[in-house]
Amino acid sequence: MIHLLKQKTILYAEDDIFTRELYKDYFEQHFKTVYLVENGQQAIDIYNNKKPDVIFLDIMMPVLNGLDVCKVIRKNDDNTKIILFTGRTDKDALLDAIELGVTTYLEKPVNEIILNQSLVKLSRQFQSTDQYLIRQFNDQYFIWDKTQRELFSNSEYIHLTKNEKLLLELFISSRHEKIGYQQIFDHVWFANNGKEFSELSIKTLLKRLRNKLPPDTIKNAYGLGYFFNKS
Repeated sequence: MIHLLKQKTILYAEDDIFTRELYKDYFEQHFKTVYLVENGQQAIDIYNNKKPDVIFLDIMMPVLNGLDVCKVIRKNDDNTKIILFTGRTDKDALLDAIELGVTTYLEKPVNEIILNQSLVKLSRQFQSTDQYLIRQFNDQYFIWDKTQRELFSNSEYIHLTKNEKLLLELFISSRHEKIGYQQIFDHVWFANNGKEFSELSIKTLLKRLRNKLPPDTIKNAYGLGYFFNKS
């Protein structure tokens, strides 16, 4: 699940330089881009300029503490995922964090198992909204971003034409059901009322899309059509 975060950016705010560098190495393994700051005001500045997908904040920071940063962000943004690091068990602070819609909070020091679990939780939230795992092939994860309508292999963008995108979306929506030539033609060329049915055009389109996906992702069931193979 954590591989889905490879498309995401993260802001990490921590005033202790040793802790900041330690977590930097960890976050760089899992996120596309990591922004590091040492106080709450810098966190606000980076948030305004970069709009990171995920924000990790230490509650106890100079200038603005983590809760104050959350309050500023939540004035106009209910979607950005926020995780708080806390070194205390202040119940009032934790209640404030819940009211601010914080994704979760982690008590310091955080071991790697707990941190991994929080990233898995994040991944599930992102997957439920805008990302679809097409297939894992060796060390590559092929992911379809449903909102941006873009295909990625890990963090590498794979260009698709308009018709290739339509065909890929058809396979994703059909799951493991067989798709015939007529269904492909109606879905991809629905706007071109004057275009005549062409099996050759369909086969050419299928070949192009297949070449951009892992081997055997699109399989042919003889006499029945094509289907998506995620195994």
